[in-house]
Amino acid sequence: MIDTLLYEWKKRNEEITGLIREGVSTNDFYQLAICQLEFLRRVIPDNVNYVSRLAELLHLDGNIRRAGEQYRLVLQMDPLTPLTEKETQMIRKFCPILLLTEKECFPLKDVVAVHHPTKPMIGYHLFWEDDYDFPDDYEPCDHEEIWIEYNPENETITNVMCWFHSRVLSSKDAVKEAWDNNQRAIIRVEWGKHGSLLCGWESMKEPLTGVMLVDWLKETYEHVKKGGRVPSHPLKKYWPKGFEGTFEEYIHFSVRLDPLNWLDKKPLMYKTRWVNAVIFTQCLPYNFHPKMEWPDRFHKFKL
Repeated sequence: MIDTLLYEWKKRNEEITGLIREGVSTNDFYQLAICQLEFLRRVIPDNVNYVSRLAELLHLDGNIRRAGEQYRLVLQMDPLTPLTEKETQMIRKFCPILLLTEKECFPLKDVVAVHHPTKPMIGYHLFWEDDYDFPDDYEPCDHEEIWIEYNPENETITNVMCWFHSRVLSSKDAVKEAWDNNQRAIIRVEWGKHGSLLCGWESMKEPLTGVMLVDWLKETYEHVKKGGRVPSHPLKKYWPKGFEGTFEEYIHFSVRLDPLNWLDKKPLMYKTRWVNAVIFTQCLPYNFHPKMEWPDRFHKFKL
């Protein structure tokens, strides 16, 4: 009997996967995934990965207190490791430079740097005051990510990656640019929405659909020029009515911002695999959107 039930379970899962891809609401998916992870936690209670994923999904679903309980449990199961002096030096040495447009409307609030516990990789997490398209998400910030891989022997950058609207971008040109800039990568930041762009972005495609980034930005430019998503939201009364300027101005990244200044004032630097857990429990006094902690989690799903 169990074989038949398992077969039927598998078929239902295949059907559910198809329905999710066809447009089942995000909240319904969160509920389904939370049930799955709660079951796995009961059966395999020592698996910290399941606890971390459960915390993230509770967080995404708006269950902040329950998410906090699970995030704290993650760090009890796998405590933070102190940074070595060398790792702290590397965090500072490789901290990227940001280039903004002249009309950027949201300030950078906080920067958190996390060194991977087993790899020569650093994640830099940027928290902007908000996202122009999401005044209604109850997350008073916009969380963006940059990852730097480096060679610990000669202390040079080997890879630069960044988060761009649920995609991970990487670029050899960005590595070369970092080498030409004293081992500090340069990240271009999209107006109001803060998608991160690397050197050579003009000829790059985004990895999920193959759309050229130039075309993506042209479409976004037209969108935010008209007020973006929910233009009549009350919070937007205090924001720009839209991007005022040409497309050339929209992609003219000329204002330099150094996140190292934020780390100097508030040294939020850690070593852990569980980035969202440490940000939630030890860094920010406001809610944020949990994102993919390390770039190897990025996958293009295929049915």
